[in-house]
Amino acid sequence: MSKAILFDLDGTLLPLNTEEFLKKYFGTVAPYFRDVAAPAEFLKYLLTATEKMLQNDGTVSNEELFMQQFLPAIKQEREVMAPLFETFYRDEFPQLKQYAGYTEQAAEVVQLAVDKGYKIVLATNPVFPEAAIRHRMEWAGVGHFPWALVTAYENTCTCKPNPRYYQEISDKIKVRPAQCLMIGNDVQEDIVSKSLGMTTFLVTKNLIDRGDPTYEPDGRGDLTELKDFLSKF
Repeated sequence: MSKAILFDLDGTLLPLNTEEFLKKYFGTVAPYFRDVAAPAEFLKYLLTATEKMLQNDGTVSNEELFMQQFLPAIKQEREVMAPLFETFYRDEFPQLKQYAGYTEQAAEVVQLAVDKGYKIVLATNPVFPEAAIRHRMEWAGVGHFPWALVTAYENTCTCKPNPRYYQEISDKIKVRPAQCLMIGNDVQEDIVSKSLGMTTFLVTKNLIDRGDPTYEPDGRGDLTELKDFLSKF
């Protein structure tokens, strides 16, 4: 009997072309920090530090690992950069909403999980601050639900597609992987959770499949088919 349902955000609950959205994000964040570094230079350091987070082995938070890489490269102190990032995500990041979609079905499937008594987890790749993730949750219409955990770079020490990311969630919510259902649109990043024994559902709209490695989900389809899957779960 499953006790927790994990939802990916981008491309799953929030209709989004991840590649296109990131292009818009990079095109917004780099110029914003032009007083700190030239946009091309800033973006290079940002991407390098983000890649470091993706390789996190779990010893420190993703935020700490990011700052360890980013701050020396940009030659700035945390006391200088932290307020700037906070202001950016508060004032500028919300403007990116225009590049995301919306579907009422997102809230419907989360509500169904809540009504059936499951713990719910927002299992988005934790390479962003929680503020950026909360904005995207609001865009998707799911910010008001009683999330047991929202993975963000402040509170998580691993990233997708590392299976340890899913084990970390399991440990935090105190639900064994075999009692969890992971729902996402990315075969390699989301369905990899099956390797720990999680049940999986692949959302086929905005599907991402790099071909290797391959994982076979327990269910697949759009959000309408997901509702049917959950109603019988």
